[in-house]
Amino acid sequence: MTVPAPTVTAPTVTKPRLATRIGIVPVRLGSSRLPGKALLEESGQPLFVHTVRAAREASLLDELVVASDSEEVLASCEQHGIRGLRTSDAPRSGSERCAEALAQLPDAKIVIDVQGDWPEVDGEDLDRLVRSLDSGAAGIATLCCPLDHKGDFYDPHVVKVVRASNGQALYFSRAPIPGCKSPEEDAQGWTQARRHVGIYGFRRELLEGLQGQPSSSLEEREELEQLSWLHAGHKILVLDAAGRPRGIETRSDYDAFVRRIAAADSAKRNEGTERA
Repeated sequence: MTVPAPTVTAPTVTKPRLATRIGIVPVRLGSSRLPGKALLEESGQPLFVHTVRAAREASLLDELVVASDSEEVLASCEQHGIRGLRTSDAPRSGSERCAEALAQLPDAKIVIDVQGDWPEVDGEDLDRLVRSLDSGAAGIATLCCPLDHKGDFYDPHVVKVVRASNGQALYFSRAPIPGCKSPEEDAQGWTQARRHVGIYGFRRELLEGLQGQPSSSLEEREELEQLSWLHAGHKILVLDAAGRPRGIETRSDYDAFVRRIAAADSAKRNEGTERA
């Protein structure tokens, strides 16, 4: 009697999921208004690390990395368990640094550019950008929110954006826009303005296509790279942010951030004491 050979089933091999939705935190130390701000750690950890940890709350990103030419930043990445990608010192902007880093991210199709000086970014806002790019609704997407107070309307460090009815950006400016023709209208006009939140989402091919594009006179005048994109005919979808995230541009911005972190930590400690 012939005994049949046992059936051998090949083990199931699960292919690793490709990291197609990438968050990149471009970090440089050459800030003119607040030199070395990325590594300031009066809050207990470097500023850019706060940004990375906040961005990790996004559920739709497959991977989150830091891109920098700074040895100090890359060493800090290793210390905090963050993947750091070395770039050259050639990039003039965060988007250029992200584009250069793509050479080390061959599977990336969607790129979320999370500037390292936005430590209070909301993960849901990043997911909102991913969804808009996934759906094909935009090739470039960004965020906006209401102004905190009237002073922001006239502050050149606060970039304002005006949108069309379909959410596409019409213009970005450091000037108070939309303007008003009379002082009476101007008194409350700031409540209709929207602050640009400097976080972008790109389709890979579009981000790569922006590189080498000459800067427009508008960009040079306002020092806003997105004006060159608009000038070249690209559409930028501007979504409403869930909250009012704040970027860190000046020393006073950073000091206020440190106070908010300290207050939040104190509240957590008090809550733990009450539960105990």
